[in-house]
Amino acid sequence: MAESAFEDLDTIVDNEEREELVKRVLELQGQLKGMINKVDTARNEHQSLLKENQLLQKYINNSLTSTAVFGATNGAVNSNNISLRQTDASSPH
Repeated sequence: MAESAFEDLDTIVDNEEREELVKRVLELQGQLKGMINKVDTARNEHQSLLKENQLLQKYINNSLTSTAVFGATNGAVNSNNISLRQTDASSPH
């Protein structure tokens, strides 16, 4: 009879340990789900920013191309303006 009491005690301890382990596993699973959601959110934000950066780069390249085609405006200095100014300064008036 004493042996069965010890066996019952072992079973109770095993069940308590098992319950604690199950609780810990469920807690860790919840944390993992939270981390996965954060990673997914960061990945989506990264993709969005990457697309936005590509769009801005195209806009900048198109702006630079159109400026080169139509010439600099609003007092912007380009190589032609510099050479003209140097020629004007060196010529006697």
